[in-house]
Amino acid sequence: MKSPIDKRHLSSKQEEIFLTRLINLCGKENFRPKLDHIRSYLSLDRKAIEEKSKVIIIGGTNGKGETSHCLNALLNSEGLKSCLWTSPHVNSITERFRYCSSNISIEELIELLDKYEEDIIRLQLSFYEALFVLFIKYAVSLDIDYLILEVGLGGRFDATNIFTKPVAAITSIGLDHTQILGSTLKEILFEKYGITRINGRLFENIEQKFLKDILCNWCDRDSINCTSVSNESETDFQVRNRQMAMALFSHITGITKINDDFKWPITPGRGDHIDFGEFEFTFFGAHNLLGHQKLLQSLNDTNKVQYDVLISFSSGRQDQIKSILKLYKTYPCIVKSVNILEFQHERALSSAQIKKELQSETKVYEMHNFLDTILGINEEIESNKYSASSTADMPQNIQLQTRNILVVGSYYFIADMQKYLNIRK
Repeated sequence: MKSPIDKRHLSSKQEEIFLTRLINLCGKENFRPKLDHIRSYLSLDRKAIEEKSKVIIIGGTNGKGETSHCLNALLNSEGLKSCLWTSPHVNSITERFRYCSSNISIEELIELLDKYEEDIIRLQLSFYEALFVLFIKYAVSLDIDYLILEVGLGGRFDATNIFTKPVAAITSIGLDHTQILGSTLKEILFEKYGITRINGRLFENIEQKFLKDILCNWCDRDSINCTSVSNESETDFQVRNRQMAMALFSHITGITKINDDFKWPITPGRGDHIDFGEFEFTFFGAHNLLGHQKLLQSLNDTNKVQYDVLISFSSGRQDQIKSILKLYKTYPCIVKSVNILEFQHERALSSAQIKKELQSETKVYEMHNFLDTILGINEEIESNKYSASSTADMPQNIQLQTRNILVVGSYYFIADMQKYLNIRK
C-alpha cells in the first residue's frame, strides 16, 4: 500500500508528464483571438450542457477568479452540483477542473487527453484551448446543475465564450494586457462586454462612473438587463467579489440568505498562507496596478499588519513597474520593505529587464537564493538557480523587519514560490 507521500510524488510525476505531453502538442500557453473553431467543435456538448445546466460566465480585469470560487462554494453549500473552470492554476493543473468541492484527478485528466488527443492535433488547438476542450468534455459527462466559467483573457474571443444564453458578470475594469485588449479602458470594457448576449442578463461591479454610463448605453441598445452589485463606497475587493458571487447565487437559485455556518473559500494565491519557521508567508495574486491598489487598500483598511513585501513582475506590464513600486511607498504603515525578485518563467521579467525599466540602482534578487538567505538555508548556490550571465544581485546582509511576508505578483510567481517553500519545509 502506497503512503500519502508516495501517492503525492506519483501524482506529481504524472502531472509533469501530462504537461510535457500537452506542451509538445500545443506549445506554451498563449492567447489568440479566434473562437469559431472551438464553438463549432463543441456545439453538441454546448447544447447538452445548456439543456441540463445553467451557465454563468465571469469576466473582468481583477476579481473574476475569486468570484467564481465563491459562487461555486455557495452553490455547494446548498447541495447543488456545479462544475467550475478557472485559470491559471497555482499548484496543480487539476485546479482548473473542479466538480463541486473537488479537483479532477490527474488520472482522469490523462484519460481525457488520451481520448481527445487526435482532435486537439486536428484542430491545432492552443494550450489553453485544449485544456478548455477537455474541461467541457469532462463537464458534459457529469450530473451538474450549474457550469461556472472564469474568462481567461478579455472575453469576446476567449474559449469560454461559446454558450448561447449565459448569465454574465463583469467584476472590474482596469488597464491590463493592453497589447491584446486595447490601450484604453473603453476598449478593454468592449472586449469584456463580449461575453454578454442580446436580451441577456448581466451583473457588473465596475467602479468608474464613465464606464458604467457606457455599459448602460450598450445594455439598453442590446436589451440586456444589467444589475450594478456593490455600493460605490465599498472599496474592499474581497467584499465586492463576495457581493458579486452572492448576487449571482441569488439570481440563479432564488436563495437570498446563506447558511450561518457558511465559510468563504480561501483558494491558492488569494490570501492563503504558508508557515515556515518564524515566518508567515501570505500570498495574493496581483499582476497589474489596479490589483495592487485594491490589495493595499484592503490590507490598510482591515488588517493593520506590517509586512515585508516580495514582488515580481511579468512581461507586458513594464510600463506599470515604477507606478506599482511607488504605490507601495505610500503605505508605510503596513509596508516595511519591498524586495524585487526574478523567477524562472517564460512570462517573467528578468532582473536585467526590470533594472532597465527602473533605470536605478534598485536591487533585484533571484527568488530561490533570496529565500534561502532569509530562511537560513545554508548550501551552495545551485547552477539552476543562478548563472554567471544573470544580472540578479546576490542577497547579502538581507534584514527583514517583520515576520510577516506578503508575496504579490502573478499566479506563476506564487506557484513557483509555494512549490519551493513546500519542498524546503
